[in-house]
Amino acid sequence: MKKILSLLLVGAMGLSFVACNEKGAKGAEGGPLADSVSMNIGELMGANFKQQLGMDSTIKMEEVIKGVQAALKADTANHGYMAGLQIGNQILGMYQGLKQQYGIQINETKFMDSFKKTLLADSAMSQEQMMQLNMAMESLMKRASAEAKEKDPKAVANKKAGQAFLDKKAKEAGYQKTPSGLVYKVVTEGKGENFTDKDVVMVKYTGKHIDGKEFDSSKDEAVPFHLSQVVPGFAEMIKLMKPGQKVEVIIPSDLAYGPEGREPTIGSNETLIFEMETVGKQEAPKAK
Repeated sequence: MKKILSLLLVGAMGLSFVACNEKGAKGAEGGPLADSVSMNIGELMGANFKQQLGMDSTIKMEEVIKGVQAALKADTANHGYMAGLQIGNQILGMYQGLKQQYGIQINETKFMDSFKKTLLADSAMSQEQMMQLNMAMESLMKRASAEAKEKDPKAVANKKAGQAFLDKKAKEAGYQKTPSGLVYKVVTEGKGENFTDKDVVMVKYTGKHIDGKEFDSSKDEAVPFHLSQVVPGFAEMIKLMKPGQKVEVIIPSDLAYGPEGREPTIGSNETLIFEMETVGKQEAPKAK
C-alpha cells in the first residue's frame, strides 16, 4: 500500500525536473566537449534505465526509446504540458499497481473528474484536509487488500478446509461449540473464577495448523497475555477457562488472523488449533 501511495507524491518531484530541463535547454553551444558530455551522459543514463527497466520482461526497449524521443522533442517551453506528461506517467504507474496488487480497475472518468475539480479549485487543500484524505485512502487500501486476499485461490482453499475440519471436530465426543464458532474440548478442569478482559493471564500454549504442524509454542513456559491484545478467538477461549484448566481449541479464521494471515507462519484464512493451559493471573509488581 505504501508503494501505491508513494506514487502519488512523485508527480511533485517531476515538476522540479521540468524546471531543471528548461535551464538545461539554454546550455552551452555544441562542440567537442558538449559531444563528449552528450555521449557519456547518454551511456550512463542508458545503463541506469537498462538496469531498472530490464527487471520487467514485458517492456520492449524499442518502445522506451520512442517514448523518450517523443518527450525530448516536445515543446519544453510549455511547462504545464511537460509537467502533465510526467505526472501522467506516475498516475499510470499507480493504475497498474492497483490492478496488480488489489485487482482494482480505476474508473478513469471518475478519477479525472475528481482530479480536474481539485486541480482547478480556487485554493489548495489545507494540510488537515490532505491528512483526512490520506487516512481515508489508507482505510480503502486496507479494505481492498483484505478483499484481494479473500479472493485468492489459496485463501479460499484454506477457508474451505478449515470449515470442514471445524465441522468434523464439532461432531466428535467431548467437543463443544460456542455461538461465535469456536470448537473446543476440555482436557483438564480448572478451579476458581473465570478470567475477564481486564486480566493479564499466564498461559502455556502450542499453536498448530489443521494438518498438525506446529507454528508456535511457549515451550511449556507460562507467557503473559493481555486479552485485549490477542486474536478474538484466543481471548474468548481464555475467558471460558479457569486457573489450571487445559483445553484444545480450534479457532476459525475469522476469529484468528483472517484474510491477512500472519506471514510467514500463518497463511490467509487459516483455521488454527491451540493446546492451552491457564496457569493463573500475572501478579502485580510489588510496591517499593
